[in-house]
Amino acid sequence: MTELVLSSPRARGLFVLTAHPEGCRVRADWQLKRAAEAFEKPLPAAQGRTALILGSTTFGYGSSTAIALRQAGFDRIIGVGYETPPSFRGEKLAMSSPGWYLTHALHSHDAAYETYLADAFSSLTRDRVISDLRARGIEVDLVVYSVAAPRRSHLGQEWNSSLLVQGDALEVVGLDFKSGQLSPIRVEAATDLQVEQTRRVMGGDDLEMWVSALLYGGRAAEGMTVAALSYIGPDLGPLRRMYWDGALGEAKKHIDATTAQLNVRLSSAVGGRALTVMNPAVVTSASVAIPAMLRYISDYLGCAEAGRGVYEDPLDVGIHFVRSLYGEEALWQSELDAEGRLRMDQKELESSLQSAIEELWQVQESGQPDPMTAQGFARFKREYNMLYGWGVEGVDYEAACRVDPEMGPEQRVMDLLSENED
Repeated sequence: MTELVLSSPRARGLFVLTAHPEGCRVRADWQLKRAAEAFEKPLPAAQGRTALILGSTTFGYGSSTAIALRQAGFDRIIGVGYETPPSFRGEKLAMSSPGWYLTHALHSHDAAYETYLADAFSSLTRDRVISDLRARGIEVDLVVYSVAAPRRSHLGQEWNSSLLVQGDALEVVGLDFKSGQLSPIRVEAATDLQVEQTRRVMGGDDLEMWVSALLYGGRAAEGMTVAALSYIGPDLGPLRRMYWDGALGEAKKHIDATTAQLNVRLSSAVGGRALTVMNPAVVTSASVAIPAMLRYISDYLGCAEAGRGVYEDPLDVGIHFVRSLYGEEALWQSELDAEGRLRMDQKELESSLQSAIEELWQVQESGQPDPMTAQGFARFKREYNMLYGWGVEGVDYEAACRVDPEMGPEQRVMDLLSENED
């Protein structure tokens, strides 16, 4: 057992490298409390079910959906996430993952959580999960696909995703994370190969293989639902070019096509369904990496704090998702768009909010941002730091905390990453 005082985070560029264990625990407890308040009693349609959450271990949509499902009445939450343990250089902590501490907090709270620390893209991971499910006689009622990664390996090939546009290069004024100033951004155009590689990483191929494995392995429960979490975004020109009309958007469109095919297949095989879930923009660890997204979310947050719109964090959306699928009124049927996608992004796309954001984007010159944007950016940074356990209310950052909690079979954690190294 190692206890250290971690008074400030280590960072490299835009990315925080060291999470705070106690901060992550307190934040997880706060989310559990919010979910308990949202579901004072279980939803009858959710009780007794098993969920498989692919991408479950970060403070984002995967873990938030898992927390909401459990509080709503699911009996078992099986997660898959790529997390590695804290490492040390002598007595100095070199790396610690918020997902590691989040997973430990959830498992300490409730025996219903089980987690595979593994590469969700790997066939070895799929084989192991399906084998374990079969050995235990467990069938899956809900698959939530929330996997995002910069690269994917399959059958000896490796592909890398790109945050590039299509057509001409994009030149726009964005927001600089370090200075908080408006500054020009140039995003180059993707080649056809880069678009295809992005589709291979972030598209629906891996989801289709997971669903096939569950079906072929007899682990898909009658009526199994598959939900692929995605994002389409507003009509705001620069953001639309960066996301839905960019290389990443081609991958998202492929997920749409994949869920449409899986919907037909699941309906025939087990009376189930598959759908894409369009979630709203939120503060995540990836938000700062997507050009133009930082400014957009900061504007969104600033407008919401000024009373012009409503911002929902991942847990708000997870609670909405669970009520939509398993509430008494089966809201999901009324929340589908013309393409059959479940829309969780209605509040983000509300016209008065989008008009306010578009007005802020009329400024395309470098320098000091509008006070509303600056206010939103300050909130963005607070919430971004809390993703790693920093700046969490009630945490004493001058007190020693344990940085290497036990995470193994006794805690219902299967570390396949370590197994595959041996």
